[in-house]
This record gives sequence, C-alpha cells and structure tokens, in this order.
Amino acid sequence: MWASPLPYVLGAAFHATLGVLGWSQLIGREQAVFQPLVPIAGLLLLLVAPILASRAVSDEIRTGTLELLLSIPVAHGRLVAAKYFAVLVTMIALLVPVGLFVLLLALYASPDWGPILTGFVGLALLAAALSAIGLLASSLTASQPIAAIGGLFAVLVLWFAHTGSEALPVGGFLGAFSFSERLRSFAGGVIDLGDVVFFVSVVVVSLVAARVAVESRRRR
Repeated sequence: MWASPLPYVLGAAFHATLGVLGWSQLIGREQAVFQPLVPIAGLLLLLVAPILASRAVSDEIRTGTLELLLSIPVAHGRLVAAKYFAVLVTMIALLVPVGLFVLLLALYASPDWGPILTGFVGLALLAAALSAIGLLASSLTASQPIAAIGGLFAVLVLWFAHTGSEALPVGGFLGAFSFSERLRSFAGGVIDLGDVVFFVSVVVVSLVAARVAVESRRRR
C-alpha cells in the first residue's frame, strides 16, 4: 500500500486541511483545547478511509489475483484480517502527526490532558470502524472508484444518522448509529463503554460481511 502514492497524497491533504481548520478554531476560541479538533479530524477521516481502503480487495478482484490468494492454504478470515490491518495501520500512521497540535498546546499553554487522550482513543476507534467499512465496500466490487464511492456513502450516512432523526418515530434508534454522536463523548473527555462496544461491533460485523463476500467469489 505504501508503495503507491495514495497514502502520501491523502495524508498531505488530510493534514493540510486539518491544519487550517484546526488552527482557525484555536485562534477563534483563544483557548488551549483539543476538543474542537476531534470532530474535524473525524470528519476528514470519513473522506480518507473509503479511498484508502478502496483498492484493498477490489484491485485483487480486478486483476484476477484474488483467485490465486483464495487457492493457497490460508484461512479466508486471515486474508481479510491481513487486508484490514494493512488499512488500519496506515490510517493510524496518518493520525500520528495530529500530535503536533498537542505539542504546540503544551509549549504555549497548559492543556487538559484528559480530553486529549480520550480524543485520540475516539479517533483510533473511528479509524478502525471506517477501515472495516471501507474494506467491506472494496470486497463487493472489482471497481476501485465504485468501492470508494460506496464506502464514502455508507460512512456519511452513519456520520449524519442523528441529523433530523428527532422527527422520525425511530429517531432515537437511528441516532444511536451516529458516528459523530459517538465521537462527541470522547472529545469531551469521557470513555463510554457503550461507545467502545459500538465501534468494535461495527468492525466485527463489517469484517464478517467482507469475509462472506470474499468467500462468495471463490464459489463463482
């Protein structure tokens, strides 16, 4: 994955945008707080993850190498897990430079370290969930652009699931699936076990579905 220019281009765009938006938040608030940067980084991850994961399996399908991978004596679950961890490690690597904001805050002020630590935990869990959804989208098609668009649509729906849900009879149920609402508590300095379970559940369900999709390719 790192042999292609994709992680570098996405990483540069991610941090350039986060730098401008995050710095404007700090200047506007005139406070040494990390909290406003968490939702901004989360929203940008929504755009990065589906594109980054789009070629993980779809490229194997397009080139015909997936059949070769499925023919070797390796469990399909391990194949999916390896693809997933490749995407996830890349996502975490892209998040690491966000720590420069923390360094600036520590140099020029006395920030509260609790919300900083929980904010990073929330972003890591969000990255894990987004990577799994992106991998699932990649396993459903041989087209990388379609995988990226499909994954982006799915994560955007989940990010804005709470928007306008109050007017619906099942509004509370839909709001429980909102990534942005789940991330809010981490940004505020709270690690809610329910939020952790939610993100982990999204990862598990997405990877199981991706494994089923990969196995279905072998039976065709």
